[in-house]
Amino acid sequence: MALTIQTNNAAMTALKNLNANNMAMNKSLNRLSSGFRINNAADDASGFAVSSKLDAQTQRLKAASLNATQAQAMTKMADAGVNEIQNMVVRLETLATQAASANNAGELGKLDAERIKLESAINKIAGSTNYNGVSLLDGTSGASATLGAAVTGVSSSATVQGAAAGAVTIATAAGTTAGTFKITLTNAAGTAQTVDNIAAPAAGTKADIAFGDIGLTISVDANLAAGSSGTFTVTAGSTSSFQVGADNSANNRVSLDLSSSYTTAGLGLTGDLTTQANAQTYIDTAKTALNTLVNQRADLGATQNQIAFIQSNLATSIEQTTASVSSIRDADMAAEMADFTKNKILAQAGTAMLAQANQAAQNVMTLFR
Repeated sequence: MALTIQTNNAAMTALKNLNANNMAMNKSLNRLSSGFRINNAADDASGFAVSSKLDAQTQRLKAASLNATQAQAMTKMADAGVNEIQNMVVRLETLATQAASANNAGELGKLDAERIKLESAINKIAGSTNYNGVSLLDGTSGASATLGAAVTGVSSSATVQGAAAGAVTIATAAGTTAGTFKITLTNAAGTAQTVDNIAAPAAGTKADIAFGDIGLTISVDANLAAGSSGTFTVTAGSTSSFQVGADNSANNRVSLDLSSSYTTAGLGLTGDLTTQANAQTYIDTAKTALNTLVNQRADLGATQNQIAFIQSNLATSIEQTTASVSSIRDADMAAEMADFTKNKILAQAGTAMLAQANQAAQNVMTLFR
């Protein structure tokens, strides 16, 4: 090998190996400090792609698990309300049985008074049981209301809370107090409710106006004016769907029918206990209502069990996808530490050898002595 000073091949080789060792050591440092074997796509392109997809799936599964938990809570709340209604229907059966007997002929007024109280309580529970603003027992879950023709300053949609399906007319007029407005809603049954002295909201904002008798809450804005009219069309409630899976398919959803009404009207509880004959008829009415209620409640119970099994499966799926991502992306700390130690020693040795190679060129000077 020729002895030269222009090119130091030994130094270049030592420098190349030193740079490679430093890069390997820095990669080990990156992995040891982050805990990940894959810190960017260049570390392992295929592993990065697979782990990223699995990680996204894990996040969707976690969201689905949260949905399932909330669906379970909603179903349990509905079941708790139905349980109380069931207890009251059983009590109504008892009252009717007592009133149907001649020995209680003198107590019919008292028995019927309790019936009235119980039926009122049933309607109150059915009308007030809701989860996050969604009515559960009045048959309006999933219902919607849309304004057919534009009414100045009134939103095209309304929040439904107990409104019966059908047409609800709306009319705006000047309020009793100067500068305010009043709005009247009238449903298909002829029930009307007026809210007076409504102040128009500030520009760019909205205000919600509740019509409890009609079962609607409407939004108004700064454009509210007198003299407009229109009709809201209320669509009946439908089956509620819960997303309890990571993908957009029927297998990833659970349906629950919350469109059943547990009001006295929905259960068919009509009649009174003012006479023995009426009480005898009411026995059959209450029995039919109880059968309807129990059948509907059984569906709630089945759905609770269904969601519980789905929650268990989701927990397992989350565990396994998380473990899969870990096996691909996480660093083996013991192996990385061994590599780091090796690369550190090699880097130190490379530095020493580069110094030796640089010194080798000094041998040329001996030729000039």
